[in-house]
Amino acid sequence: MKGFVRLVANGQQLGIVVIILGLLAGTQLVNSNALDPSNLVEVLRSTSVYFIGASAATLLLVGGGLDLSVGSVFAVGGVVAGIAMNDGIFWPMAVVLALVFCGALGLVNAALIIWVHVPPFIATLAMLFTASGAVVVVTAGTPRFNFPQGFDNMGQRSLLGIPLLVYYAVLVGVLAHVFLQHTRFGYNVRALGGNPAAARANGIRPIQMNIALYVISAVVSGLCGVLLAARVSTADPGAGGTGFTFQVIAAVIIGGTSLFGGVGTITGTALGSMLFAVINDVLALNNINPQWTDIVTGIVLALAVATDQLRRDRRFRMSRS
Repeated sequence: MKGFVRLVANGQQLGIVVIILGLLAGTQLVNSNALDPSNLVEVLRSTSVYFIGASAATLLLVGGGLDLSVGSVFAVGGVVAGIAMNDGIFWPMAVVLALVFCGALGLVNAALIIWVHVPPFIATLAMLFTASGAVVVVTAGTPRFNFPQGFDNMGQRSLLGIPLLVYYAVLVGVLAHVFLQHTRFGYNVRALGGNPAAARANGIRPIQMNIALYVISAVVSGLCGVLLAARVSTADPGAGGTGFTFQVIAAVIIGGTSLFGGVGTITGTALGSMLFAVINDVLALNNINPQWTDIVTGIVLALAVATDQLRRDRRFRMSRS
């Protein structure tokens, strides 16, 4: 059974690789810039922030959770750091302050879900609207800028021709993969998402696990907002929102992570994130209306969820046979 599941998951990921390569190769026939190194580097840069957020979302979904508030927490992270820097706080401390504040929002999500028994969908959706509205009210909808050069460098500099953002994404991805696949914490996450009752019977503490997962989700989302603010030298209260939320979740699901918990890989999430970046790049290179991205995303997401459901049904039938 496990071998079959791995085969389906790997087949789905192989399909994403084929689509990515096919899109780039097909575009190269009509636009020689598609496979140009500078364009490929830009594709990596554009997907970096989303992949960082999607890595944390993968851990949460595998653990059986769901966080729709990542887009609003994304905006909060950048704005809190921006306000702090404008008020004269040393920029590394401003970043830490922003991440702590975002972690507190994740703790609120966890509290609502664990102790008030609000379903994750409703609790995090409420946080999405509350945090998005609050950050606009506090800033009067005005972006923050004029940041220290050191802060801007964090999102704009390159090393050996590769943007630092790409290195950050690789580091976060490697850490998330190691935690999920090679640590006791990762085992507990997969066990909790796969069979909560059995996880409790084996001594796994779901309250502590869920608190950790929702706080990690919020902190990493805030970090994404900080990194985007550094990249564009602006902390925009309108950044993130539902667009960031659903692109992150879609990348995770398309990469093979199950909506029902217990199954998922960081490698698949990386491929799902890359697929979105390549689709946007191909549309731009061919002067096609970028709104087609939403249409393609919807179709691919529906196929990914259908595959996940078929995989789950297959596991259920095999477990009963």
